[in-house]
Amino acid sequence: MSKIIIDKAFIEKAINCGIPFATWQEPNSRQVNYTICNPNELIEIYSYRELDKYKGFIFSPFDACKHLPIYIIPFNNDISAIEFNCTELNNKLVGDLTKFNTSIKQSELQHISQVNRFLSAFTKTNVKKAVLSRNKWISEYHIFQMPELFNKLCSSYPNAFVYQVYIPNAGFWVGATPEVLFSTNNGSATTVSLAGTQPYNNEINKLVWDQKEIIEQELVTKHIRNVLYEFGIHNYKEIGPETAKAGKLAHIKTQIEFSKLLIANNVGKFIEKLHPTPAICGLPVKDSLELIFQTETFDREYYSGFLGPFNPDDKCSLYVNLRCLQAFENGVALYAGGGITPDSDPHKEWEETRLKIQTLEQILEQL
Repeated sequence: MSKIIIDKAFIEKAINCGIPFATWQEPNSRQVNYTICNPNELIEIYSYRELDKYKGFIFSPFDACKHLPIYIIPFNNDISAIEFNCTELNNKLVGDLTKFNTSIKQSELQHISQVNRFLSAFTKTNVKKAVLSRNKWISEYHIFQMPELFNKLCSSYPNAFVYQVYIPNAGFWVGATPEVLFSTNNGSATTVSLAGTQPYNNEINKLVWDQKEIIEQELVTKHIRNVLYEFGIHNYKEIGPETAKAGKLAHIKTQIEFSKLLIANNVGKFIEKLHPTPAICGLPVKDSLELIFQTETFDREYYSGFLGPFNPDDKCSLYVNLRCLQAFENGVALYAGGGITPDSDPHKEWEETRLKIQTLEQILEQL
């Protein structure tokens, strides 16, 4: 079959017929991969432990529940959207503006207030860190520009996992995420602790991290170590912490590697314990989740969930869904968040989310 062409006509067909598809480019690779399936072949599950049964492109929410399942688009490169003879549903993807922040000033004031609420909660609970997120609505762009955005992201962020995904009940998402959740290759398994953010100034060795960001990243690393110990894994390798470049931003990164054989037939269970990590949730996980749900004014849905190609018997490349947007016919919603600790400065936390949103916004401006 000839290479699939993701363009406006393809997207219109996919939306009208409810055809799930995913295209992606892995870090340091120029190859664009894709999978597409008939609507009735789309897999929905609600427990990560079931993942070992399936192979395909996973699209998982931040918090899997009845209205936000874990989707799996089976690997299938032998069909194209042109082959679907469907009755067009005339579906429309229109963003509900009540769910998104349309005023920058109002969003800033709200975010600073929410950071202060977190800081107050730290003095009354055992929460050590919680991640606060927000969204930004931009009406100048629309869903049919997303193939062009995807191509520009692939060239602009070659070290990121770049993707575009459409699933009827999950929507149309595009992103360029730097954060590995879990990957396997040649018998080795890898996970990453990534936290702390500052602008990258072209001299990575001269970047200095403050104590707040160092502690924030170490909390993520400790969580991963605890998950490894829970699975009886004591023989593992840590690389870092070190400064890592992600586009025009820098983060503190620790890479952790171990033998995949140590979680044979339990990959789904391992992911269940790993996600959500403190990098997108907090510590303790249960208490920070409760604080997030009480404070954030929108449903994250698939933002800060995870996604990527998955084959438990072979290679997996799962990434946390960061630096992403959700596309509609009447605009796009960009997402970003940051880790809040007792040492956080509310105004600096706002600035961090602004820098993260710029990752996609600056590429959108090129369309």
